[in-house]
Amino acid sequence: MNNKILVITAKPDVHCDYVALKLRQKGYDIIRLNTEDMLLNTKYELTIGENGVASYHFYIKDADIHFEKNDFKVVWFRKPMPIDEIENCDEASIQQFIETEYREFLLSFYGICKAKTWVNPFWSNRIAGHKLPNLELAQSLGLNIPKTIVTNNPETATRFAENCAWNILVKPFLFEGFNLNGDEYYSPFAKKVTKEAFLLNQAAIQFAPTFLQEYIEKSIELRVTVIGTKIFTAAIHSQTNPASIHDFRCGNAEQILHEPYQLPLDIEEKLLKFNDTYQLRFSTFDIILTPDGKFVFLECNPNGQWYWIEELAKLPMAEAMADLLIELHNKHPKASPIERAFVS
Repeated sequence: MNNKILVITAKPDVHCDYVALKLRQKGYDIIRLNTEDMLLNTKYELTIGENGVASYHFYIKDADIHFEKNDFKVVWFRKPMPIDEIENCDEASIQQFIETEYREFLLSFYGICKAKTWVNPFWSNRIAGHKLPNLELAQSLGLNIPKTIVTNNPETATRFAENCAWNILVKPFLFEGFNLNGDEYYSPFAKKVTKEAFLLNQAAIQFAPTFLQEYIEKSIELRVTVIGTKIFTAAIHSQTNPASIHDFRCGNAEQILHEPYQLPLDIEEKLLKFNDTYQLRFSTFDIILTPDGKFVFLECNPNGQWYWIEELAKLPMAEAMADLLIELHNKHPKASPIERAFVS
C-alpha cells in the first residue's frame, strides 16, 4: 500500500520535519522534494505520451528515493526556495537563466499534478495571498477591518492620515527584507508613523504604492492557524515588549508570552468561510483584540509559518497537519463543519 505524501519545500523547513515525524508514527511517510538543491540532488524525466497523458520519474539522490505519478495522492505545498547558486559561476545572467527555467519547470510540474489533492492548491495560495482582496472578503463576511488606503498620491495619503487623526500604520505588500549599502539588512515590518515622520517623507509616496491603515490599539494579537476544520488560536502578548508593540514579528518571540486562546464561535465560522471561498485547506490569520473587546482582521497568509506557535503555546498543530494529510490521502473527509482545537 502506498502511504506517502509528496512535500514540496526546502531544507531549512522544520515544519516538514515535525509533521514527517508524526506521519511516520502513524504508519505514513513523506517524499521530500527540496527545490533549492534540485540542480545537484535530483534527476528527473517528464514526458507527454501519445495519449496526451504526462508521465514522470524523479530520483532524489541523498534520500535514495525514486517516485513516479502513482506513488503519492497528496501534495503538501510548503516553502520551496529558488535553486541554489551554481558554484564557480561568475556570470549572473547564467544563474538567472537557470533559476528562471527551474521556476517555470516547477510550475509546469505543479500543473501536471493538478489531479492530486493539494494542501493548499498552488493557485489558491497565490490568489489568497493578496492583501486588498482579503480585506474586501473579510469585510463582506462581517469581520471588522482597519480603515485602509493604497496610493501613490501624497495629497491623498495626507488626507487619509488627517482623517485618522495621524494615528496610522504603514506596511509593505510583500514581506521581504533587503540589503542597504551591501551589508546592512533591513526588514520592512508594519510600522506606526508619526505625523512628523510622515510629512518628512511625504514626497516619497509618489515612487511606490503606499499601503496605509488606521492604527488599531491592541490588547493582544491573535495568530489563528486553520488546519482542515481545526482552528488553533494563540494569544500573543505583544504589548508587554517595547520591540513588538506595533508588530509582534519585530520582537524576540521567546520573550513574548504566547498562550492558547478561544475565539468566539462566530469569528471561527467566518474564518472557515474565508478559507472555503479560496478553496484553502490551511491558512494563518492575524487578528487584533482591541482594549474594548473588538476583534479586527488584519490579513491572511495562506501558507504562513506556525511551528513557533506550537512550541510556545503548546498547541498540537503538527499532529493536526499529519492527520489532515492522512485524511486526504484516505479520502474520508470529516463531516463536522468545525472542530474546536483549544487546549487549556
